Amino acid sequence: MKNIYIILFCLILCNSSCSEDEAYLETDYPQENIFAPAQGAMDEESLLRREFFNATGVYLLFNDTLTTYTVTSLAGESVVVNEVFNPGYSMTSSSSGNKFEFNYYDDIELQKFASDFVKEEILPKIPKEMHPFSFLLTNSMLVSKNDYGYYSEPELTNFYNGLQGAAVALGDLSILNENERKSLASDLLKNLIIAQIDKIPAAEFEKFYNYSNEYYDIYPWNVPNPYQSVGLLMTYADDWLVTFNTAKYDLRAYIEEVFAMSEEEFRTKYAEYPICIEKMEELIKVLGSYGIVVYE
Repeated sequence: MKNIYIILFCLILCNSSCSEDEAYLETDYPQENIFAPAQGAMDEESLLRREFFNATGVYLLFNDTLTTYTVTSLAGESVVVNEVFNPGYSMTSSSSGNKFEFNYYDDIELQKFASDFVKEEILPKIPKEMHPFSFLLTNSMLVSKNDYGYYSEPELTNFYNGLQGAAVALGDLSILNENERKSLASDLLKNLIIAQIDKIPAAEFEKFYNYSNEYYDIYPWNVPNPYQSVGLLMTYADDWLVTFNTAKYDLRAYIEEVFAMSEEEFRTKYAEYPICIEKMEELIKVLGSYGIVVYE
């Protein structure tokens, strides 16, 4: 009897396997890396993207459509599927819920300006551990934020970071003067560093945190005023959505501040608060140990 059960079990498994095979849809989905140019493509854009990857190890995109393929159902119906770059992709969710609209570069020269800018003025200034998986470089970018199923009006943004890469809107770099390029580079570096700051072990910032540690994670009204007297900045003090006196936002506030002004301007602004100067110096020291130069 036992042998009969074993035989029946094997037959059920076999039948189940055959049924699953029959249910598979036909697809022409490409097997190659969809973030890279098509193998053998020799057009100018593909050559530019390939050269960028060879030089940096980061994939380069100018369009959010990564690949297009056809799926054929059992009924013989064919559906064209566009697989797109998803800024909000995560391992547990396929979307952040936000909607994105991109205005692409439609000229190879503008694409070259953008790729050279990132390759020469951005990536060499941050450690490889902070390099995104890919860059989607666009002329402009609109995001409509999802608020419990309701979308906000589209807003211009110049940076959005995700697991698949960083979407960056650089505009027409060919018309920018030197100071405008420096300002744009500083802003992009700031955003990348904030987005990837977890790549630096938290222990490295222990001395930075110690300055204001006793004022983290307490009720804001229990923090001495002015906040700068205990080393906290005002960056998030007026935003009810966040608690400004946390270690996370303290670090972010300082990163934003040091990239927003020169060292002399920072020292002048916080001359009355030596603790802020000392925290700035400690932050610069840590970032510098990872090859990130803020003040040259």
